[in-house]
Amino acid sequence: MKKAIVISWLVFFGSANFIFAQSFHVNHLFSPGVTVGIDYPVASAINDSTDFQLVKYKTQFVKPLKTKFGVALKDFDINKADAKASQLFIATKFSVAKPSLTNYSFQEIYKGEVEFTAITASIRNGIWIYSANVFAEESETSIKKYFTPNFRGYTAYINIRSLKFIHFYGVAVVFNQGRFLPLPMSGFRAKLTNKLKAEVIFPVHVKLNHDLSKTLSVDLVGFFSGINAVDRQGSIYQNNDNTLNFRELKTYLALNAKLAKHYKMKVETGYAFFRSIHGISNDYHQKVNSGTYFSLSLNYDFGNSIFGNFMDRAE
Repeated sequence: MKKAIVISWLVFFGSANFIFAQSFHVNHLFSPGVTVGIDYPVASAINDSTDFQLVKYKTQFVKPLKTKFGVALKDFDINKADAKASQLFIATKFSVAKPSLTNYSFQEIYKGEVEFTAITASIRNGIWIYSANVFAEESETSIKKYFTPNFRGYTAYINIRSLKFIHFYGVAVVFNQGRFLPLPMSGFRAKLTNKLKAEVIFPVHVKLNHDLSKTLSVDLVGFFSGINAVDRQGSIYQNNDNTLNFRELKTYLALNAKLAKHYKMKVETGYAFFRSIHGISNDYHQKVNSGTYFSLSLNYDFGNSIFGNFMDRAE
């Protein structure tokens, strides 16, 4: 029982991590732009004769809907006592997951998201963030018979009085396949040296970033990934939900490259632990062996983010 409670909390804290730290760099979470990528894990055994693999293709588009500030963004100075600004973003995200077992493939899982994020920023009041996201993970069959919308949202305060140590705290809510849980959020970002930065979101995300040059940096990261549907059957609203979910603790080493003024690339190689497939609404549980994975993403940054402007001053 105690183990089940711990795992349940890890799943939902993993959701908090997904809510707040899903970007390639937390400090550019609200940078408008386009990102495309692929996650490719090596097939891992679930027993002597069967391997499991979950390949995922993803894309994200972030666009500002409204911006308010008194001066041009390039002239915006966080050190001025009267400096203040706000932005409203819309993010649309889409991914295709291809889960498979040896000699058997599940239906592809299509995930669509629409997210609205508002941010207000000033030297006096820090940064306040409000975000609401509606998403669905469906197969070709379930989208017709069992379409189930989900929701996650949060509000957080980011203290920016010292750009060398920025901490945040807030509260998040997750509603996924009928399961609801409010949970706290807290973390920090610290500049340890001129080239080394640390980033922590309790208790499921830890990152060290080291600058190799003006255009290259490396990340060492560990985080928990808790919401990854691999088989969609039924719906909580019809009392017949048999959705299978995949969760894992991921660690990776990444190379970040700035290819041009607005273009960035990230290459990851990592190892995933504590992996399992489990039923969202039933007792099904299947362990999956640890294994390696690779990831590649390309980003075009529009470069007009207030939050990114704040954080860049700490670099």
